[in-house]
Amino acid sequence: MPLSQSVVKWSLRAGFAAALGLSILFGARTVLSALYWNDPRHSDQVIEGWMPVGYIGRSWQIPREVLGEALALGPEERGRHSLAQIAERRGVPVAVLATQIMTAIDAFRAQQGQTPGGASND
Repeated sequence: MPLSQSVVKWSLRAGFAAALGLSILFGARTVLSALYWNDPRHSDQVIEGWMPVGYIGRSWQIPREVLGEALALGPEERGRHSLAQIAERRGVPVAVLATQIMTAIDAFRAQQGQTPGGASND
């Protein structure tokens, strides 16, 4: 038995509304993220215990992999774990992890031809 035209129209409208809603949601998320990370207050932030490794990477414009290697993160520590959580699991102060991260950031930036402040040496 074929579907009636009203069911087909309703399905198409529902699909369009869902696609439009998701487009608006992800578009707004992209715009808000761009505005947040382009604010100079969020660039090169002082490393604190509440920060996850990914946040630090975005703030300092360093790949997460570089920071993960510097901290020797295991599979159980990947994801949205804060530095405080990682430090607690390892039984070390957050300052130790922050020092490891800053060393990795300086080495990465030197390798990329940037000064510690982030500017290019060119």
